Amino acid sequence: MPHTSQSADSLVAESHRQIQEAWRYFATQLPDGRVSTARGLLIANGRSPLPFMNAAFLTELVVDEADLRERLGHAAGQFRELGLHWVFMIAEDLLPAPIAANLGSVAGEFGLQHMMPMTGMVADSLQPPVRPLPALDCRPVTDDPTRRGVGDVNGAGYDMAGDLMNAAIAVPAIWTDMVGVVGYVEGVAVSTASATRVGDVAYVCLVATCPKHQGKGYAEVVMRQALADAHVRWGIERTVLHATPAGRPAYTRMGYAPTNEFQVYVGG
Repeated sequence: MPHTSQSADSLVAESHRQIQEAWRYFATQLPDGRVSTARGLLIANGRSPLPFMNAAFLTELVVDEADLRERLGHAAGQFRELGLHWVFMIAEDLLPAPIAANLGSVAGEFGLQHMMPMTGMVADSLQPPVRPLPALDCRPVTDDPTRRGVGDVNGAGYDMAGDLMNAAIAVPAIWTDMVGVVGYVEGVAVSTASATRVGDVAYVCLVATCPKHQGKGYAEVVMRQALADAHVRWGIERTVLHATPAGRPAYTRMGYAPTNEFQVYVGG
């Protein structure tokens, strides 16, 4: 079973810190990106056409619905002023239960629609594969074609236009302190995974597989390779990620344990 020596509270705090610092990194690496903090919020605004690069996070416990509305309004105003689509990644542990139950309704007042849940997960080290892994041509992300491979695969995997993804992902500066791997089948990019360094932890991101190649174990192959490359580059084994429901079973098999839950809303 996956395990860690840290307390539950410290794991939740780490989950918050990792996702916020990862998005702070993304925003500051983009040409016009800005990061600000105010009213119990972190706003990592990449000023990007890709909504996921324009993100807001709660940084303090919400007191009541009026408090939540004030924060939602502040974040929405920041992005609306620039005409940007954006995401609000809301940690459930920062919402009292009655407010969490009414979150969708309150978020809707600010033009936000529920996109998906995410689960914070952590592994001190990866467990050995539980099944034989498929052969895959794995290439490190080192140039424009491989950067665009990451964008194209994430676009296909998350049903977004590849050009929209590449508006952020193909920017060379994003890869200053990030490693990535693209897996190819017969010369076609089909799966990808990346990691960026946040302190002494590798934050896993941009994991995706093209729909017709899902379920074959390719994501595990590229993710293990990306984390092996991260270990060589930074000497890091501990990793944190935030999983979609589709990805969570594979991460669990690899040794990740859940820490906390997020709800992702998109607006603009």
